[in-house]
Amino acid sequence: MAQLAFSGSFDHSLDGKGRVIIPASFREALGEDFTITINANKTAIAIYPKAMWDQQLERLGRINPMDKVGMQYQRYLMSVSFSGNSMDAQGRVLVPAKLRAKLGLTRDIVFVGLNRYIEIWDSEVYAQMEAQTEDEFEGIADYVYQTYPEA
Repeated sequence: MAQLAFSGSFDHSLDGKGRVIIPASFREALGEDFTITINANKTAIAIYPKAMWDQQLERLGRINPMDKVGMQYQRYLMSVSFSGNSMDAQGRVLVPAKLRAKLGLTRDIVFVGLNRYIEIWDSEVYAQMEAQTEDEFEGIADYVYQTYPEA
């Protein structure tokens, strides 16, 4: 079976317990066992389906234990990663308090599909980033098409 892609953006709210409803269009591709962590830029939460997280773990497993920088990265990433998550009957998941605090998430959030994983952004932070991206879109598109040419 081909990997289902995540796309689109959806406004949602965290409840008082730190739970959020996963958008219906993301649920099937996310599956029943996923990892909640921080994204590579430390700007949003990242949610990886099991298969994608397993690929991340494989990459981390190649870091030499004597590589101080590599181990520093692995140590941090693993300390903010929460595996074995699943949705409840209403499609809700608990966003770990540690991640909510690190990212300053407020009640209002935005889910963003990034092809192979999902990000959760604070609504205000996402709106600022989105506006900047829209202003610079032509240059960003040129960069992407030059850096990652068609195969």
